[in-house]
Amino acid sequence: MLRKEIAMPEDTQKASIFDRHLTVRQRLAADLLTGALVKGRLANAYLLTGRIDVDKWQLAKQMAAFLNCERTRSYWQNAQSDHQPAQNLLGLPIADEVFEQANKSLTAFAMPEERSCLAKSQSGDVVNMCRDCRWIQEDAHPECLYKLGPAGATASRKISVESARAMTETLARTSSAFRIIIVEDATQDVFHRPSANALLKTLEEPPEHTMFFLFAENAESVLPTVVSRSQVIPVPQIPFSDGDAPELPNLSFHKAIKESGSKRARAYLSALDFSQAVLKAADTLIDDDDNQRVAISRVVDYVLKEEFERLKVRAMESLNESKYLADLLELAEEAKSRVDHYVNAKAALESFSIAWARLAQNMQVLD
Repeated sequence: MLRKEIAMPEDTQKASIFDRHLTVRQRLAADLLTGALVKGRLANAYLLTGRIDVDKWQLAKQMAAFLNCERTRSYWQNAQSDHQPAQNLLGLPIADEVFEQANKSLTAFAMPEERSCLAKSQSGDVVNMCRDCRWIQEDAHPECLYKLGPAGATASRKISVESARAMTETLARTSSAFRIIIVEDATQDVFHRPSANALLKTLEEPPEHTMFFLFAENAESVLPTVVSRSQVIPVPQIPFSDGDAPELPNLSFHKAIKESGSKRARAYLSALDFSQAVLKAADTLIDDDDNQRVAISRVVDYVLKEEFERLKVRAMESLNESKYLADLLELAEEAKSRVDHYVNAKAALESFSIAWARLAQNMQVLD
């Protein structure tokens, strides 16, 4: 079944530093990264989870473009002189208590009035591309875009310790560019413990004007020492689109179980009731989609979007909330996959709702 064309929100260009198509496809990631930039809370490292590698690359490259494009780099360069100390804007340590402390003294920056040449070009605008954006688009920038991966000449799929140490040495040199380092496969099978250990200090305290983007399908496949030094941002396969939202009654998981507090049994009963509400809502769409699996997928996306909107601002500032949203997305994808493979829909939704309740209670996001 073809997905219908997604309407572009009127404020897409103003609300994001990314191109309008990427912003619609990955609204949550675009909002979190743009919001962190505007609030002066960019993390040292972002772990982008999900299966859509092309969108992960575009998020990283367009962030690199914004921070280096001749149209937009004055945004952070001016912010350094206007809002001291500079490291609070770029390269802020990402522990929650640091966010809280910085929040007391940090002034939020205005939404950027301009987007990079690369973002404009990807949006379909006619633009005379600046040199930095052209190099970034071609993966050929000599200073601002680095890729850390297995060496091409070796049979091993692992990132070598030598490569990790060489990256640290490269980043120790001064540069006028804002540098983005991409670890395309951050899973522990590739970014294994010896190479990760060689880069951990740099990952935690990178040089000025340096940021990491790490890619993996899920956070569980990445070493805990790497995850703890990163902010997890989900890059979902199914976009959370206003233009594609089904007409449904208000379905809020948060409202369904928030009164349960720490009482797990009560929360699970509420979760089961919620799963029945999801199944019933999906039934109302079957006449349109003529397919229960598609209908369930749309309703699950709908209720996830409500939860993502509830916690989006907090996720910009807290590792706990951003990790919760990434884990929740994985639970939802697993539930939809089970329904796609003809597992009983009622059983799949009940299992998903109970797992969601357990996750929300364990990570204390019900307040």
